This record gives sequence, structure tokens and C-alpha cells, in this order.
Amino acid sequence: MLAVMGQPFDSDTHFFEFKWDGYRAAAMVEDGAVRLVSRKGIDLTGRYPALAPLSTLPAGLALDGEIVAFRNGVPSFELVAYRGRAASEPVKFIAFDILYQAFESLMDRPFTERRAALEEVIAHHPCPPLVLSEGVAATGKALYEKACTQGLEGVVAKRLASTYAAGKRNGAWIKIKRRRSVQVVIIGFIEKEGRDFQSLLVASNGIPGGEGGPLLYIGKVGSGFTDAVRAELNALLREHPRAKALVACPERGSWVEPGLYCTVSFAEMTGAGMLRAPVFEGLIHA
Repeated sequence: MLAVMGQPFDSDTHFFEFKWDGYRAAAMVEDGAVRLVSRKGIDLTGRYPALAPLSTLPAGLALDGEIVAFRNGVPSFELVAYRGRAASEPVKFIAFDILYQAFESLMDRPFTERRAALEEVIAHHPCPPLVLSEGVAATGKALYEKACTQGLEGVVAKRLASTYAAGKRNGAWIKIKRRRSVQVVIIGFIEKEGRDFQSLLVASNGIPGGEGGPLLYIGKVGSGFTDAVRAELNALLREHPRAKALVACPERGSWVEPGLYCTVSFAEMTGAGMLRAPVFEGLIHA
């Protein structure tokens, strides 16, 4: 089941859970073995041997959740995505829904019944890598603030009466993601056909929560542009071309003289100092 984007809110018809920054997966138990499958149908079982004890759960169980790796107690998507095979940090399966129990589908039952069944399974069958996703009823704004304080990705709101609509984005689940922002200098762009750009190449010397330093390339931004902004940028990007990049950049781009600045929102900084999931928010006009 998929979620739509939203803003923090309170509602007595919703349950609010932390949004975990990891790999979405289903954990299916049968014949004393567990199989982990991603949302796109990729088998992840062999990649995360630390989750093998899930095989001790009752047969016929299928859980929906997130494979999460922790660095210093905080979920790290970079760690679970690129170091899953060799990570020494804790890897957990954080369950937030139950799809099958004793080989019987629970997907047509309301969320409240599925949540109660999930809590009962976890309480009666403790398993070291299995964790129940934390959540509260009604007070979504407070949980969102707590998620931000703890460095989590955000929260997900789930309508209490909703059934499980596999593969659907019907509005019953709403994800509210924590975003940070930074002001950057546009150092170039990647061209695409038709005198248009595919993405902006940006640099910065100050990331929120960190200290200023030398100007460094921090990523490419390819979303968040309206048609009007795209037209304006296409003109500005070609006014002052430059022969080489202002700072070291691994991309093969077209370069511009410094003078164009914009605000970019992003999910987090990777260990390599790159923006994760950057979105263009607006030009900064002098």
C-alpha cells in the first residue's frame, strides 16, 4: 500500500507512525524460512543475514515493514542501501502492518484490527531483529515534531477504518516527510534535447547543522521546477557560460559563471557529502 504526500495534522480518525528511512519490504514466513521481498518484487533475503531469525515466527505470516540500518541510533538509508551485506551496525525489520496470519489474508480488515493483530504477534513471538513501528492516535503534529527532534524521516498517517489496498495510493495513508533546506550556487547544468536542462549542478559551503567551509559540489537537482521557472532558468543558464567548472565536479555538464543562486530542500546529506532527494524550491534574486 502506498502513501500520498501531506502536511502535519491532527485527526481522531487516523493513527500516526514514525516514517522509517530504509528499504520497504514484505517478510513472509513459511516452512521454517523467511523471504524478504522489496516493493518492486526484488528478493532481499540474502542481503540481510541479520534478519534470518524472522524465520522463527509462525508459519503463514506476512508482514509489511521497513528494513532499517542504524548508525549511532539513527536510521541511515545510505547504510542499508549500500552496505547491507557487510554492515556491522544493527539491522532491524520494523513492522507496521500484517497482511497474512496463518495463511489467511487480513487485508480486507480495517487498519485498527490489523494493528491489534500485529501487536499481538510481536508480543507473543519476540524476535531480536523484529521491532513494532511506534505510533499514536490523533496527535500527528506532536509526533511529527518528535520525529524531527530525533532525526527521523517524518511520520505516516493511516486512516483507522481503511483496508489494505496493495499497490494503491488511495489517500488512506499520508506521508509527512521532514525536509531541510540550503541555499546553493548553481555551477552548471546537464543538457537535454530542445535547449532545455535535465538538472542543475549545485555547490555550497554551508549545510544546515554544519559549519561553513570551502565551496564544494553537493549534487544535481532535477525536480521542483514549474514551466515558468524552467523557462527563466533556461535563459539565465546561457547568459554567462564558463569553460570549466567553478569547483571539482564529476558530472559532464555545461558550466556557468557564479552569480545564480537558489534554495534547495533535501532529505539528508549522504556520507559522501551529497544531497539526497533534492528538490528545487526557488531562485534567489538579488
